Amino acid sequence: MIHALRSSVATRWWVDGERRRRHWNTSQIYYRAFLACTAEADGHPDGKALVARAGGPTSTFYTVAGPKVQHTLLARYRAALPSLADRYPAPTVAAWLGHESAVWAYWQHRTGWLRAIGGQDRDRACRSLVMVLADFAAGQRDLMHALDWRPPICAVEDFAIVLGRGPSPESGYDLLARLLKAVAVAPGLPPEAAADSAERELEHLLRPAGSAAAQARLAEAVENVLSNPDISDERLMEIGKMLRSAGDLLLGGSGRAGPSAA
Repeated sequence: MIHALRSSVATRWWVDGERRRRHWNTSQIYYRAFLACTAEADGHPDGKALVARAGGPTSTFYTVAGPKVQHTLLARYRAALPSLADRYPAPTVAAWLGHESAVWAYWQHRTGWLRAIGGQDRDRACRSLVMVLADFAAGQRDLMHALDWRPPICAVEDFAIVLGRGPSPESGYDLLARLLKAVAVAPGLPPEAAADSAERELEHLLRPAGSAAAQARLAEAVENVLSNPDISDERLMEIGKMLRSAGDLLLGGSGRAGPSAA
C-alpha cells in the first residue's frame, strides 16, 4: 500500500516538478497567487487577477497551466484515470491552475498522513485520510469554496489506493466530496465531527456487501456445526481450522489483520 501511494500519479508529478526546479519555482508563484486571490475575493479568480497577483507577464501564466502545457497534473490524470479527471472540469487555464493549486496546498497534509500510516491497516489509513482531508478543508475554506468543495484530486487517488481493489476512484470522490460539503455548511464544525458524518458510507466501502454476505454464511455454518451432535471431536477440530482460515480471509479482504494462530 505505501509503495503504491509513493508511486501515485500525483507523487510522480510532484517529484518530476522538483526536478525541473526553475519551472517548479515559477509554478509555485502561481499556486500562491491562486490561494491569495481566493482569500481576497469570493469565488474563482480569473486569469487576469492571477497574472496581476503573481506579478509576471501573461505569457508566463500560459506556460504554467492549461491543456497546451506538458507535464501538468490534470493532463497526467486525464491519461491515467480519465473518469476521475472528468470530475475536475477545467474550461479555462485559471480553472486548470486551481486544481493543481489545491493539490499543492494539500501536499503538506498528505506528507504528514503518509508518515503517520506506516504500519497501519487499510481501515485506519482510510479513516485518518478522511480526518486529514476534513482538517485541510476547514483551514482552506476560501480555496475550497472557489473549487466548489471538490477534494484535491490526489486525495481521491490515495483513497482509492488505500481501499484496494473494488471501489472505483469515482466512489471515493463521491464520499470525499460529501465530506467536504459537510465542512462547507458548518463553518464551526470540528474536523472530527465532519469525519464522523462520513462514517457510515466509509464503513460500507470498507465492508463491501459481498464480505457481509460471506460473514453471514460463515455464521450459519458455525451454527449448523454446533447443533449437530453426530460430528466427532476430530472432525470438529478440522472444521475449526477451516473456519479460522475462512475468518482470516474475510479479515484480510477488509484490510484488517486477523489474530495469529496459537
